[in-house]
Amino acid sequence: MLPASTTPRFLNPELSLVAFQHRVLAMAAAPSTPLLERLRFLGIVTANLDELYMVRMAELRRAASAERSEHRELVAPDGFSAASRLTAVEDAVATLLSAQAACAATCLHEAAQRHDVHLLAWSALTDAERTALRDQYLDEIQPELLPHAITRTPGVPLPHLPHLGLFLAVLHRARGSERAHLVEHELPPDLERLLPVPGRRGAVIAIEEVLRANAPLLHPDVTVEGAYLFRVTRGGDLHLHDDHAHDLLVAVEAATRSRWHNPAVRVEVEAITPPAVSALILDAVHRDARGREMESTVNQVQVVHGLLDLRCLQTLPLPSAPSLSFPPMPVRAVATATATMLDTVAAGALLMHHPFDAFDDTVVRFFREAAADPDVLSIETTLYRVGTPSPIVEALLAAAHAGKRVFALVELQARFDEEHNVHWARALERAGGTVVYGLPDLKVHAKLALVRRRERDCTVCYAHIGTGNYNPRSGRQYTDLSLFTADTGITTGVDELLIALAARTTVTRPLSGGLLSAPHGLLPALLERIERQTARASRGEPAAIAIKVNGLADREVVNALHHASNAGVTIDLVVRGICTLRPGVPGLSEHIRVLSVVGRLLEHSRIYRFGIGDDAEYLIGSSDLRPRNLRRRVELLVPVTAPAHRERLDMLLRRYLADGTAWELDADGQYHPRGGRDGAQAQCAADLPDG
Repeated sequence: MLPASTTPRFLNPELSLVAFQHRVLAMAAAPSTPLLERLRFLGIVTANLDELYMVRMAELRRAASAERSEHRELVAPDGFSAASRLTAVEDAVATLLSAQAACAATCLHEAAQRHDVHLLAWSALTDAERTALRDQYLDEIQPELLPHAITRTPGVPLPHLPHLGLFLAVLHRARGSERAHLVEHELPPDLERLLPVPGRRGAVIAIEEVLRANAPLLHPDVTVEGAYLFRVTRGGDLHLHDDHAHDLLVAVEAATRSRWHNPAVRVEVEAITPPAVSALILDAVHRDARGREMESTVNQVQVVHGLLDLRCLQTLPLPSAPSLSFPPMPVRAVATATATMLDTVAAGALLMHHPFDAFDDTVVRFFREAAADPDVLSIETTLYRVGTPSPIVEALLAAAHAGKRVFALVELQARFDEEHNVHWARALERAGGTVVYGLPDLKVHAKLALVRRRERDCTVCYAHIGTGNYNPRSGRQYTDLSLFTADTGITTGVDELLIALAARTTVTRPLSGGLLSAPHGLLPALLERIERQTARASRGEPAAIAIKVNGLADREVVNALHHASNAGVTIDLVVRGICTLRPGVPGLSEHIRVLSVVGRLLEHSRIYRFGIGDDAEYLIGSSDLRPRNLRRRVELLVPVTAPAHRERLDMLLRRYLADGTAWELDADGQYHPRGGRDGAQAQCAADLPDG
């Protein structure tokens, strides 16, 4: 156990993110995970690393560069200077990539051994198979390839290497010439990455193998010296231009189109790529950025052993055997066929736990039935990530076409969903709905809806507040919570927030019904509840805090939890991803336990419990404990007061805290598996009664 005096108070958020990828990778490495699911988890790690680079790496590099140029080294509360932090993150990513490549090789070996599915190299093919693939290459692939010179040629524009595209760099030399040239060919995204080997069942070959072997046919008049696959990742920031500031919809639409012209933040190359070729690719990336008057922060390639972009392994020709996937998740129907969701909620509030309580049969049904109900006057909601197609937006469109009042706050700046949200915002406007595109300098992340229905000469309101998005796909793949209620206190609070959003402003006073909203009231309210437990413990009274969130990185919250721990408060935290709180340090956090549960479902529900027994306070909602949630977003937490609902939340927290598959965060900042994969698992038994 490390003493507090020698331990940095906080863990580094980027290293915490990489540690989360190791936990995801452990799902791919576990022999108990079905093979198709193992391949899916390998792809998830790839996608998560893409996002890490798109969102975070450029800023880490800029900070390190500024530190070096100013000849100063400032150590942050996580114990790192900017330069040492960048080095630590790059080293951690390299270790992760090595483990991921080894896991992919193991999965391919299992596919070959158990299912006679083989990923072959060109050298392993017969002459007949090579001939057939060469003919396919000439007929279907080569006509789609357009060459672009990478080495500098007068009068020839530099190629723009699209974001996350796969490229083949062909090094060739004119016969009798000493100067080598490099030409890149983008692989069309609609081409199969793994091609079936003709005549050999279960055998595939990566398209780059076929391209490499046939590069001389693409460049017949020169000597081809090598062909190497590479991949470019570009920054994910939106750059909103001032000339569109009067119209956020137009600004986001334009910025989304230009995002993939952002500077490169990563260049991945095959391990066989010569350093000279890597240098030429990097030079092209830098010149591309300078030509657009942008800064490129990538100064070295990332060498990948094995396949680039392991998401392609999910297309292996494995048999359609049930044993290769997780068994179907049983779901529970809530409303009967003879009663609508509104009628069911009118009889009593509902607390739903998705996907165990079917998302389609609750949340989607709530919107669809409200749209079709002739007595419903209006539907108001916030939309962050709804997916496409979207049955919920389709229900809103149907309601608008039926003459009901429809209001939607569509958050246009939901990262990487901007295009979908622009599309849905325009569709709702065309249908006659009232649409607000977001708030200045804030993202609206709260998940809520309000339905008004005429009942016996009065208007009754029904509210939905959730922890997750209005996206049926994530509703089936994520754990989330939903509260449906007609409680007038809560519906009034939801209405107050919607009125503010319609005016494109935020709520600065307390909401009715005990609802807590960021960016103004949520943080102080949470700190007050932590302090309340701290005061109880200081008086020798029982005190406890249990929180389940996706991320914990706000320093003010962490400091408050440290103070509570020192007072003797028992603190249990279930944090899926980023966690900068270092638990178990004497004199700092010795009464704090941090767990992370990673399983077949993405953990997404947020639960807050302050206190013990009948005096405990319970909250659910959209907010994590990160600075962006508490300070730069509109978030919403709702109190849960019904005894049956409180008991259900207690049961869920018990399940997660007892999960034998969970990872426990130690004082040294490392996660260690509990090692009980055959024991209780929250995601398998989350809604079964205890015992």
